Amino acid sequence: MEPNFLALQVIAEASLGILGFSAILIGLSRATDGFSVPDNFRIQLLIYSAFGAMFGALIPFAIFKSADANGSWAMINWIVCLYSIAGLFVFPKRMLAIRKSGFKVLFPLRLFFFQTGILSTIFLLSGSMIIDVIDLKSNVYVICLLLFLIQSSVAFIRTMFYRVT
Repeated sequence: MEPNFLALQVIAEASLGILGFSAILIGLSRATDGFSVPDNFRIQLLIYSAFGAMFGALIPFAIFKSADANGSWAMINWIVCLYSIAGLFVFPKRMLAIRKSGFKVLFPLRLFFFQTGILSTIFLLSGSMIIDVIDLKSNVYVICLLLFLIQSSVAFIRTMFYRVT
């Protein structure tokens, strides 16, 4: 079963739009002293998640043209699973360190659990597809990419409206 390429195209376009706006944000708010630590973290999380959604949406276009469906799903799900593991190793630890350094108001625990929960859910769903526990791979894959998109949108909104004072 091939993925719904129209849904993947929309996800790629939306994530590219978020990346474009983040580039504008970075360019317009660049001061001589750079970003604050919390803003730098949020922009990195935004870019990480948006790239995950964008490349996750584009990879099937290349892989499904060159391999059988089962092999294609295995490659795609391994890529998403490893990408989410990388995020789980980096972002929760950094967010807790930023909280400890005095920015608890900007990074409440519910936000920590929300963002870590999204990455954990993506890891669990992609891992479940790797070991063939989930049959509707196309639908679940799109859900994983939408979770990346939600995470990048939350990071974008928080970067725009919850500033360091």
